[in-house]
Amino acid sequence: MPGSSPTASPRDALWRFAVRTYALPGVAPLCLRLQDEHGVDVDVVLGLLWLAERGVELDEASLTAMLDAAAPVHARVEQLRVLRRAVSSDREHDPRWQSTYEHLKAAELAAERVELSRIEAAVAPLVVDPAAPRAHDRAPELAGLALPRYAEHVNARESEPLLRELVVRTWPDARA
Repeated sequence: MPGSSPTASPRDALWRFAVRTYALPGVAPLCLRLQDEHGVDVDVVLGLLWLAERGVELDEASLTAMLDAAAPVHARVEQLRVLRRAVSSDREHDPRWQSTYEHLKAAELAAERVELSRIEAAVAPLVVDPAAPRAHDRAPELAGLALPRYAEHVNARESEPLLRELVVRTWPDARA
């Protein structure tokens, strides 16, 4: 999620939130740890944070809809990530791989954008105005409810301390 890319469409509110949130201090390393150490789908996590920021209390059916929407694309994201990381290792020994690495990195990011778009579409009925740039007063609380539920769904309960830290990093001015 390291940067923004192609033109935004009207249904890109989640993408914009994800790019902004990923750039916050400490968020990127936490996301990478969640992904690499716990197998967490960071795009789903960012989707849950986005819903919390909009004041949405996620129910089980909506979480399932998110996961179902994300799963087929996330499989492709993971395949691209594995290939990009392999080429990253190759480029250390042969700099001619640099261009291939950059293309794979762009493809992985584009696939993440597709996944975020599918997540946003799956939860669209829950969000009154997806583009509204507002932080709901209960966002940290709502995220604190949704993220452990997701972790339980994906058998990653041990990731909960990192998820709590992610909430703090996302809304650093919120009262604990």
